[in-house]
Amino acid sequence: MDSNYVYLCGVIWCKFGQHDAGKELLRAANAEDPDMQALAWAMFSKGLRRLKESKKVAQPSSSTIVRGELWG
Repeated sequence: MDSNYVYLCGVIWCKFGQHDAGKELLRAANAEDPDMQALAWAMFSKGLRRLKESKKVAQPSSSTIVRGELWG
C-alpha cells in the first residue's frame, strides 16, 4: 500500500463516503509507517466529519417542521 493509493482512498471517502475506501483507510491506519498512519487517520477523520455534517443538513429539525418551513 502506498501513499498515493491511501490519498485517493481518502478523497473518495471524503467526497462520496464510499465504505470500501473508508475500510482501506482504516487498514492503512494500522500500517507500520507512521506517515502512512497519519495520512490515513487524517483523511478518515475529515471524511467522517463531512459525513456527519451532511447528515445534519439533510435532516430537518423539529422546529423547522413546526414553523412550516418544510412545506412552504
